[in-house]
Amino acid sequence: MTSTGRADLYSDTPMLYEIRIRGAFDETWCDLTEGMTLEVVRGEDQTVTVIHVVVQDQAALAGLMDALFGLGATVLSVTTVEPT
Repeated sequence: MTSTGRADLYSDTPMLYEIRIRGAFDETWCDLTEGMTLEVVRGEDQTVTVIHVVVQDQAALAGLMDALFGLGATVLSVTTVEPT
């Protein structure tokens, strides 16, 4: 943790991420990363798939983003989730 109490986003330690992508992805997509969970949220104006995944380091996060790009996914947001 840094002096501000927030996790160091540039470290090489595992972090939990929430990734929101446009559209509905099914459970078979979860096989790309062990321990990944997803939830499809259907709103009035758009459908979003919310992915929760622990990523080991920034290189692994870049690989995951590359996999999403390869699937043609539109990434809406990528945020870290503080442990509870």
